[in-house]
Amino acid sequence: MKKLLFSAVILGAVLLTSCGSNGFDGVSNYTENGSDIYDENSESGGKTEEFAGGFSDENDTGPVEKASKTDDKEKKYPDGSLTYSNLTGESARNEVKELLSAAGVPENRIEKILEWVNDYNKCMGSCENFELKEDFTSVSAYAVDYGDYYPMSALWYKTNKRNYADILCRLAAFELLSDFISVSAPLDKSEWECYSDTQWLYSDYDAICNNPLVDFGEGEKEKYFSLYSPVQIKTGCSEQEMYDKIIKEWEKRGIAFEKGKCSLITIWLQSEGLTAAGHAAVLAENEDGLLLFEKTNPQSPYQATKFSDLEQVKMYMFESLNLDNARYGLETGTYIVMKNDKMI
Repeated sequence: MKKLLFSAVILGAVLLTSCGSNGFDGVSNYTENGSDIYDENSESGGKTEEFAGGFSDENDTGPVEKASKTDDKEKKYPDGSLTYSNLTGESARNEVKELLSAAGVPENRIEKILEWVNDYNKCMGSCENFELKEDFTSVSAYAVDYGDYYPMSALWYKTNKRNYADILCRLAAFELLSDFISVSAPLDKSEWECYSDTQWLYSDYDAICNNPLVDFGEGEKEKYFSLYSPVQIKTGCSEQEMYDKIIKEWEKRGIAFEKGKCSLITIWLQSEGLTAAGHAAVLAENEDGLLLFEKTNPQSPYQATKFSDLEQVKMYMFESLNLDNARYGLETGTYIVMKNDKMI
């Protein structure tokens, strides 16, 4: 029964984004749901298998940077490499801090996100899945695979005895960019998709309410759930139809983005009659290129990655999603990548 439920939920989560039990919750977050808890009484001896993230092949034994097949990716990554850091080293942290600050992110928000990064690295640095990168490191890969979800969940919930959700991708992106986003006609609280584990933003709500490092006020919560709550859309829509529907709904909610050197990057997925941001990240632009900052998945690492242009960023988002699809033999329907309110 658990296997069937697991498959159904993974399909819904991957198709719809990184945050819901039967819906969105992650794409690179690729299944960020509040129900991804460690269960000592489960048949697997640990985390219940309703939700997974950081997907890996059955024979994975540790951290591996894998490349999946995507058309013309060689054109986007001419040297076939990815340069990233998990910010365990002081040099990388300082560089990211400087780049975010230069892009206009307020100092207090950068300090808050680095507090979250340090907490994660301290808590999860011993995970058998991966080796956290101190400084920026180049690897021959198109996306980073952090391995099987179970060891991460076990370390977070059982070993470290944390009974609340970890920071999700959307939450990390919002913390940095909240001052760049306005919502003039927010959703009523009754419309927030977050109150039960069958709703897509349940794990987000759990983290916001229970994670001791998160201190959102009511206004921040209102803005957050207005921004990320899923949008109704017909099944089998085109990319343009998906984009148009998102923008129309955002206009109803009065969502606007301040133009500058720092942007919200989202990948939107579809499942049944809904679409939502399955994964979210922050893009900082500078004269030397682009820096993408993200929380890659529930209980998986923070990552800062360097790119040359937006097409590389878009391809990276697709490749991260394809890692999950390949692991579970899934096929994603329509999906698009957006920079703020513009489709890339």
